Amino acid sequence: MPKELSESQAWEIINPVCRELFELINEKMVEFVSAMENDNGMYRINLKSNRIHLASRGFKDSIGDIEYDQGKLRVGLRANGKPGNIFIDLE
Repeated sequence: MPKELSESQAWEIINPVCRELFELINEKMVEFVSAMENDNGMYRINLKSNRIHLASRGFKDSIGDIEYDQGKLRVGLRANGKPGNIFIDLE
């Protein structure tokens, strides 16, 4: 059964692959929408953003694939060794 994650849990997951995350949040450039963890441990995080900076930083944290379609961005990643997807509505 999928488990809903809090905003702070989502930021902890994104932080290893998002540069300047807390500055972007404070400047209201990134907004949390929702987050879930499914039964197999994969994350799904939904955001709204007009600016984001993602980067791979190590063995446990990496950017996989990126898909863009009409104002929506999907970023496959591994954060803290766990797989996930970030879905971003670009503003």
